[in-house]
Amino acid sequence: MKMKWRREKAYGAAFLVFSLLDALTTWVGVQRGFSEANPIVASRLSDPALFFGSFALFTTLGLLVIFASSYMSRFSRAFGYFPPLFILMRALPVFNNAYLLAGRNSAFLSLPAGFLILPLAKNSGKLLSSPTKS
Repeated sequence: MKMKWRREKAYGAAFLVFSLLDALTTWVGVQRGFSEANPIVASRLSDPALFFGSFALFTTLGLLVIFASSYMSRFSRAFGYFPPLFILMRALPVFNNAYLLAGRNSAFLSLPAGFLILPLAKNSGKLLSSPTKS
């Protein structure tokens, strides 16, 4: 049980870090003249408090979903795969923003994203063969 709690905290910390980095790299990119592709985020860029406040709200909701799915993984393994996928979805914009800010093409994104997917693919067969714990 103690090891499970450490993993949940690590997932939460990783999501929090990627969320903060996404907010900061998005803000810096827009200040440097890049346009935001997400219209919802773009509408909040006019006010820093609204922009960072919405990121804080969605980060809090994301953390709640990660902890709830970690709890639900006691009943079904399928829920255990959600936190790493959610972290991956939060990490991809960070890598994209970093490469764009560094002046590189975003096609290089596939390398770090591939390394994030590897731990998920490692035990993917168990998800299909035994969806519940015994």
